[in-house]
Amino acid sequence: MPVKLPILFVDDDPVAASMLRRFGRMLPYPSEVFEDSQAALDAFACQGACLVVTDLRMPGMDGFELLHRLKGIDPEVPILVVTGHSSLDNAIHAMKAGAADFIKKPFDLDEMALVIERVLEKSRLEQENALLRRAMPDWSNLGMIGQSSAMEQVFARIRKVADIACNVIISGESGTGKELVAQAIHQSGARREKPFVVIDCGALSDTLLESELFGHEKGAFTGAVSRKRGLLEAASGGTVFLDEICNISDAMQMKLLRVIQEGQLTRVGGLQPVHIDVRFIVATNRDLTQMVKQGEFRHDLFHRLNVVDIRLPPLRERVEDIPRLATHFLAELTQQYARNVPGFTPTALQVLSQARWPGNIRELRNVIERAVIMAEPGCPLDIADLPEIEPADTPGFNAELPAESLVTLAELESRYIAHVLRLVGGERKRAADILGIDKTTLWRKLKDLPTPPGSGLLKSG
Repeated sequence: MPVKLPILFVDDDPVAASMLRRFGRMLPYPSEVFEDSQAALDAFACQGACLVVTDLRMPGMDGFELLHRLKGIDPEVPILVVTGHSSLDNAIHAMKAGAADFIKKPFDLDEMALVIERVLEKSRLEQENALLRRAMPDWSNLGMIGQSSAMEQVFARIRKVADIACNVIISGESGTGKELVAQAIHQSGARREKPFVVIDCGALSDTLLESELFGHEKGAFTGAVSRKRGLLEAASGGTVFLDEICNISDAMQMKLLRVIQEGQLTRVGGLQPVHIDVRFIVATNRDLTQMVKQGEFRHDLFHRLNVVDIRLPPLRERVEDIPRLATHFLAELTQQYARNVPGFTPTALQVLSQARWPGNIRELRNVIERAVIMAEPGCPLDIADLPEIEPADTPGFNAELPAESLVTLAELESRYIAHVLRLVGGERKRAADILGIDKTTLWRKLKDLPTPPGSGLLKSG
């Protein structure tokens, strides 16, 4: 069992120190009591502590200086400060300096035990979250960006399957980033040092696809002047990503099924089986379940592939991620083209967030790429830089409304804010991010608009 770090109590008052020693013996943690700040600091430097409880008013090194020096040794150590009733300002000052909590003198021991347990539990959770963050792969370099609940579910499934060599089906509309998910699974798992091979099933005829996948022997067909290893053989030990698997013929489906079942293949024109160890990740923009029902896709191949399925949401289902994605692409593209484009205007971000995006992330990046190339240097991107965006069907944004139904700008703004708040479940911070304003500005607009929107929707988040 690992040795528990002690709680260190620091109080120069002999009576308080004696009481703290008795109190410490009742806790489920080892504890030490010091009547001198320097002695406590020396002990902490040698052995550490899970928590330090210190008085603020002490001779020599007071509690504030002790707190500062403890944090200099270990910034993560939780510190609970003890202060008199008349020194609440000192307690607040101590918390601003890094104290986790405070308790007033004269303190009740039962209350102190509860505060200690609460502080230690908070510290434990923060340490666990930090470990999880360090363990989580950084997928932003792949363009895997998003904090929407829909994308959090995708990230959770990626983490669960990464180290398990099971086959995966990734479904989603064109442009949602299915290949990025496949790369993330591969790079996060035990096969990351092995090949990751991408094959576009929709771009090759049956004959070419079979030769590419399985390889061929010399003389297998006209032009086969030497033996060629197929991509499945070359990827052995790693991952094969079959994009648009829905496009392969029934004959190719049968051959692929045999490879998956037996873990071996036969080169075109060959007789000897070749053993392979491949993880298959496939992608489709069609509903394979429906294709199976309609007899367009083999049910046995589907079930071999569909060990785990990951559905990628279209951009219209993760609207709150659009500003973050747009900013990421802008930074990437301004660097790529050496262009000085400092950002987006709030109106431009609104337009990006309300667009249809039938081409999803691929279309969003393409629009921003064109805008970066054509933008005036030093000017943020505005509506005029985004002429090709097709607006979504949002109340108040129909360009074909008759003149008698047109509304004021204030009412238009009110409707749009209400629409964004509905999309994000009333969370002000997420709504403000999408609108390109801060929470204070959003709150002011909600109060000033002629028809305050979302009154029943607002959340503090």
